Amino acid sequence: MRWGFGATGRIGRSNMTIQDVIVVGAGLAGLVCAQRLQQAGHQVCLLEKSRGLGGRLATRRIDGVPLDHGARYLANHGDRLQQLIDHWGRQGILAPWQPQTFELQADGSLQAQATPQPYWVAPAGMNTIGKHLAQGLTIHRQQRLISLTLTAQKTWQLTAELATDQSLVEHQARAVVLALPAPQILPILAPLEAIAAIQPLRQALATVTYAPVITVMAQYAHPRSQASDPLPCAPPDPWMVEGHPDTSLFWAGLDSSKRPPTEQSDLKVVMHSSAAFARDWFDLPDLPSTGRALLGQASTCIAAWLREPQAWQVHRWRYGLVETSCLEALLTTSQPLPLAACGDWCGSANLDTALESGWAAAAAIHTALGGKALPSFPAGLLDLDAASH
Repeated sequence: MRWGFGATGRIGRSNMTIQDVIVVGAGLAGLVCAQRLQQAGHQVCLLEKSRGLGGRLATRRIDGVPLDHGARYLANHGDRLQQLIDHWGRQGILAPWQPQTFELQADGSLQAQATPQPYWVAPAGMNTIGKHLAQGLTIHRQQRLISLTLTAQKTWQLTAELATDQSLVEHQARAVVLALPAPQILPILAPLEAIAAIQPLRQALATVTYAPVITVMAQYAHPRSQASDPLPCAPPDPWMVEGHPDTSLFWAGLDSSKRPPTEQSDLKVVMHSSAAFARDWFDLPDLPSTGRALLGQASTCIAAWLREPQAWQVHRWRYGLVETSCLEALLTTSQPLPLAACGDWCGSANLDTALESGWAAAAAIHTALGGKALPSFPAGLLDLDAASH
């Protein structure tokens, strides 16, 4: 059955087949959760508000060349994520990256740091990881969840807004996983506040806070260093700078050094602002001015040539970094119907957390739906074909 009414706010139904599970959010937690549930035999689909997959494992392209404007690299992770990193390295999805590393001090000076082991990056872009994990899954992109209600048939009804024309579409499922930033989950659960079993979830979600981040992706043609530049290496040499919260920078690095050499000699740099800078500039409508301000700060504390890129783009992450994480490793309830909330805001607030909570959410939902014990980690995740789609 299918009908629709365009952008009038009327509801169009593209497929009212009742799913076993709908996972909302195609970041690392959501993708891992969906894969585990699907491999356990459940009928699963994902809703993702954007066109891309992977959440903050995000990549854009300038002149056809990828730039990672979300997660910068993978390193120093727990045993489970390290198993996947090692496997993805053997599959060619990841490759080692060993830049010269510097730390920005509170006074704006640079201090060289040892790089004891290579970082792991995706030469084709960090979103390759999301594409890899998404293989075989049914994903409805550019659908933003706006409401979650209970039906008389004892299912969850999800209403999503299409990014293309703002029309609405409905889905139904026996269970739901919300793999979203905690502040985005709270308004979804607000209409369910009268349900006692959901109150602990809402209270835990309310404790989570995020810091915004502003990211600049800049392209440079034949930049030249100056003797007065704090950065002691030549522009084309692989380098990265870990920022300081009392400055304007959280991180900056030569992103193009993660990629195989090409005929194009342009350098591409990605820089992420500190939370303090982002809070001052986040809501200003003039993105070029915001970008120029961050470029100016980087040119002072890293290298003068960063001030004048050939081209640049600016991205605002409203939920850039988890400041206060949830004390629970997973939020879930089986009443009135199975529901789980997970993401990098659980536990230690990093990619390990996203992986662990997504994996655990699948087990909780599987149990609530009457399933037996699932295979242990990393069953199924190492069997995915390395080719992206």
